[in-house]
Amino acid sequence: MVQLLTQLVLLLVIFHYSIATDTLNPNQPLQDGQILVSAKEFFALGFFSPGGSKNRYVGIWYNKLQPAGQKTIVWVANRRSPLSGTNGSLELNDNGTLTISSMMFLPMPSVILSNPVAQLLDDGNFVIREANSSEFAWQSFDYPTDTLLSGMKFGWDLRTGLNRNLTSWRSNDDPSPGRYVLSMDLEGIPQVNLWSDSTKKARMGPWNGITFSNIGATKSNNGLSSAFVSNKDEVYYMYNTTGTTIVCRSIVDQSGMEKSFVWIERSGTWNNVLYFPKSQCEEYSECGPFGVCNIDVWPICRCLQGFKPKSPQEWALRDALSGCERLTTLDCKNKTDGFMTITITALPETSKAIPYPNISLNECRANCLKNCSCTAYAITNISGAGMGCIIWVTELIDMQMSSHPTQDVFVRLAAADLERWFLIRKRTMSLILLR
Repeated sequence: MVQLLTQLVLLLVIFHYSIATDTLNPNQPLQDGQILVSAKEFFALGFFSPGGSKNRYVGIWYNKLQPAGQKTIVWVANRRSPLSGTNGSLELNDNGTLTISSMMFLPMPSVILSNPVAQLLDDGNFVIREANSSEFAWQSFDYPTDTLLSGMKFGWDLRTGLNRNLTSWRSNDDPSPGRYVLSMDLEGIPQVNLWSDSTKKARMGPWNGITFSNIGATKSNNGLSSAFVSNKDEVYYMYNTTGTTIVCRSIVDQSGMEKSFVWIERSGTWNNVLYFPKSQCEEYSECGPFGVCNIDVWPICRCLQGFKPKSPQEWALRDALSGCERLTTLDCKNKTDGFMTITITALPETSKAIPYPNISLNECRANCLKNCSCTAYAITNISGAGMGCIIWVTELIDMQMSSHPTQDVFVRLAAADLERWFLIRKRTMSLILLR
């Protein structure tokens, strides 16, 4: 009899700490200590305590990829509302809403479901749907925390106003929203910005047909693909590892860095393959208006040809935030201005730029010359696909140069400064030919 009771207790304990399913049904709450596991056992969902905290959160983590036995958390449901004990539960209600210990933690489906199920998918997405439907009424991918996974949209659904951005944890022990946010900003030309509270810390820039302009060209590895979509309904970025053996994730961490990691099976570790910002020149507007930052030279700030430091005293102290001013005032009225071509690594700030999606580069030049406020223009897509350009009508801010420039920008200059630029260019070409 004692042996039978012991076996029954053991079975109850085993049942309490595991649910061999990827699905949560109404009236079958997930208790603290139980987990859902996706069909191919890629991801798990359950309660956890981060770092040295005793608070309890519902999160999603890689089920088997646990370097040094540590969970890699990719999503937190109740990051703003932790539980203080281990008696919590995640419930799917009859109307299709999720609650944690009877508390609503995120916006839920706007429609009432008649036969709802919640399911953890193998891409890490936790979804709510009708039992007999593949259409999602709600998904965790619409409410990211600090991590971007393959197949997750980063950006806007303009139809609903949904903004999917990444927000850092406050600390290793506290997943509540920290001070750093990576967001798709729609002002002017859509671009990705990294914010520190309300201050713009760095720009990844606009999409140039290959990548975001300010992070440089990235090569596709083993079929890893990325895409940028911008139309009347949506503006978003997405990368995809479907059909590959790659496991990767991107995060915004507590130090204000965007980092991308790839799992290395041989060593059982995450390899940091990309981080941003990676240099002083990627800090926002390091050299001020009409200044160019080049991390490969010293001092790192230079004025564009045809410009001079606005405050020589400040520049002498290596403080270039005031930027540069023109040597010669433009003469739009007499139509004597022209354009200097500069090849740089990062396009200037585009939040106040004007897009012309369906015109040629020559038409763009003509439009710029007709607009006396126009300071520069550039092609929008360097992949060779399609047409379109950008026109700047303000000061050019946050430009970068490196040993591998990728983008041409045509900067408006007065005739006298343009002539000086041509002479310098001619001398440079002659020196190259003599070598």
